Amino acid sequence: MRYVIIGAGAIGGVLGARLFQFSPAHPPLLIARGEHGAAISRGGLRLRTVNEESVLTVDVALRPEAVQLLHDDVLVLTTKTQQAGAALSQWVDREVYGADGGLVGIAGDCLPVLVATNGIESERLALRLFDRVFGVCVWLPAVQLTPGEVILRIGPSSGTFIVGRYGSALNAEDLALLETIVADWSASSFTVRIVDDVMLWKRAKLLSNVANGVQALVGAGSDFGPLAERLKLEAEGVYRAAGLSWASDAQEADWRGGDFQIHVVPGEPAELGGSSWQSIARGTGSIESDYLNGEIVLMARSLGLSAPLNQLVQRRTRAASAAGAGVGSVALEQLRAEFNALDPAGAR
Repeated sequence: MRYVIIGAGAIGGVLGARLFQFSPAHPPLLIARGEHGAAISRGGLRLRTVNEESVLTVDVALRPEAVQLLHDDVLVLTTKTQQAGAALSQWVDREVYGADGGLVGIAGDCLPVLVATNGIESERLALRLFDRVFGVCVWLPAVQLTPGEVILRIGPSSGTFIVGRYGSALNAEDLALLETIVADWSASSFTVRIVDDVMLWKRAKLLSNVANGVQALVGAGSDFGPLAERLKLEAEGVYRAAGLSWASDAQEADWRGGDFQIHVVPGEPAELGGSSWQSIARGTGSIESDYLNGEIVLMARSLGLSAPLNQLVQRRTRAASAAGAGVGSVALEQLRAEFNALDPAGAR
């Protein structure tokens, strides 16, 4: 079995690096684009942690056409959410070959795909194309800013993955696959939990991710906690109106336990940001906010409601990304004033 990791950024890069180091029986193949993929191809993938710096000669491909898929491959989608639809479309019709070299079908019919992205939209996109879809809730503070390099900021665990079947109940084939994943990924210093309702956890993760854009706008070191809480409270209200449940903060804290201790990596500042912060910092011109804050806005609108604070952050981050404004382009006091104008009752 081989893990084909589609999108070798912060999450996919760390996952691939650890599998390469600790699970040689089931090696990873990284799919990485642009300068990042070219750098890995030339000189390997550099992994930096609090007590380690390694250069790993992990297999990498720059495009799907360079890969011959095999019948026992497992696709792992670790792109940004706004890139997920295009990535899935590139892989769904790729031919899959058996152990004897004969064609057995296409990826969408033959191979499982694990969707390890933020938000709750990518699973729906995947299920349009792939028969076996597994949602993955990811707790893994990692950073990818420099081509060919990923930074892991936690320990002793390298991260937590909560995995479950999306769209149908687990069957015997699924359980056999997940048992192998648990063995491989646990041996690679990750914590893996199998659940019946993975979206319960992904909805909880989204509640924290709605603050990602604020961090990108005002900077990782700013005291944006009160604004993050107001975004979360607005999102929770929309969830309740939609009749949706989510894993509680207490459940999350219990599962994280002592595995989730953030460290300062040598040579890096104490404050490094999440996925949206990294997109702004790299100047990619693309950001996830339409599938984080925008998910809450969409849900509210479908109920005849509004989510003005999340809509503000969605618009602000999209504009900052398009303009190449850089991290910290908005003063915290300015953003607080904009929140208060929309939500005077929540002003602090």
